[in-house]
Parts: sequence; C-alpha cells; structure tokens
Amino acid sequence: MRKVEVKGEIKAIACREGSSGIFSGDIAGLYQGYRFGSSAPDEREFVLDLPHGSIAVRLVQQIVTPLPPRPSEHPFANGNDPFVQATARSGAYPHPSGTPAGPPGGPSGHGGPPAPARREAPGMGGEKATFERVHYMETKLVINPDKCTGIFSGTCGELELVPPNYRMPGHLIINTSKGDLRLEFLEVGDQENLRADLSVDGANSTGFYKNARGELQFSLKVVPPFWGTGTYSGTMWLDDSLAA
Repeated sequence: MRKVEVKGEIKAIACREGSSGIFSGDIAGLYQGYRFGSSAPDEREFVLDLPHGSIAVRLVQQIVTPLPPRPSEHPFANGNDPFVQATARSGAYPHPSGTPAGPPGGPSGHGGPPAPARREAPGMGGEKATFERVHYMETKLVINPDKCTGIFSGTCGELELVPPNYRMPGHLIINTSKGDLRLEFLEVGDQENLRADLSVDGANSTGFYKNARGELQFSLKVVPPFWGTGTYSGTMWLDDSLAA
C-alpha cells in the first residue's frame, strides 16, 4: 500500500436525498451524495424484556427537510458549472431541479425557505439548548402496542430524542477516470458552514481505489439556500498493484 496525501476543492448542490457536486484536485470527478434516512426512514426494532411482560420499541431516524429532490441529470455533467451559470440578479442560486429558490428573507437574507423555527430541547434547558428545526434528523422511539406483552400489552407512546452531538451520516460516490471512490461521512453544519469527516470504503470502491483506505475531511461554505463551496484534504493508502 502506498500512502498518498490528497487535497482539492468541492462544489456541491444540496438536495433532499443528499447532494450532487464535483471534486477537483488530487481526486477529480462528479459525485452523488446520499444521506442516511433521506429517501426512506431507517427503522430498527428492539424488545425490552421486563418482569411480567415486554415492551416492543421501534427507533426511527429520518431527515426532515424542505430541500427539493435531486435533479434527474447531474448538474455538473458535460462540463456544466451551475455556479457560473447562476443568476446573480436574484441574490440566490436557483436549484437545478427547477424548484425556485424562493423570495428574499431566507435564513441568511437570500432566497430559500423561511427562517427556521426554534425549539427548546426537552430536559436540557438554557440558551445553548435552542435547536434550529429546518434541516435536521428526526430521531424517535415509538412503542408498538401490538407487540407488547404481559402487563405491558397494548402499551403505546412516542418519544422524540434530542442527541446534542448528532452528526448526519451518509456516503458519497465520486466517479473518477480511474474508478469509483466511495466515502462514508459524518457531517455537521449550520447556516454558514458544513463540515464532515470521511472514511474511504475500499471494499465498495472500484478500479484504482479498490481496497483503498484512509481518512479525509471537508469544509464547505454554505451559499443559501442550496449551494456550497470549499476544500477537502486527507490521507489515503492505495494498492499500487491497481495503479493505471
């Protein structure tokens, strides 16, 4: 395995399913990103065995977002650069899917969805517990009354969890001239910046990147309401026997 330091730039356009964009620099190619829980909720069921009965609990994680769906054609395909082609007159970039960016007055004074409502995190208190509720992961525990037994038979209830250190998981696939590179990510962001740690998934990469491993990071400046530009960097170990 050969150690390689990589760095470069990213342009990205957010969508309901994740993002579409382009890497340049040491890793070059179009990519599609997929966020966990965006297309369909992730549901896991557990049974709590208790004295005199049991409680069946379902953990549901899903993205709640006003973002438009991914466009059918990659916005950067065929040498296109939507950032260059965007209309400066509106003060915001329209989404390539054709969904309008919306009137001025969005989160940063540009177009887009209205400013987020704020909600106190239960049981945490204080100013720091105020969460912005526009694009976020909804995490709930839901009791299934049909699967509860004994003295808990028919039990019902629902609880929304507020994990203060939650990071949105997902993966992205970069189509390069040397093969497809798959990266798993955990990301966190606000109205101005999006940051992520990425791990190379060599087992599900192809060509030059097959069996690769490594860790990368990216930091994107958010351009409301859907756009981001920034840089990536990191270290990869590549299988020299697969070099083109």
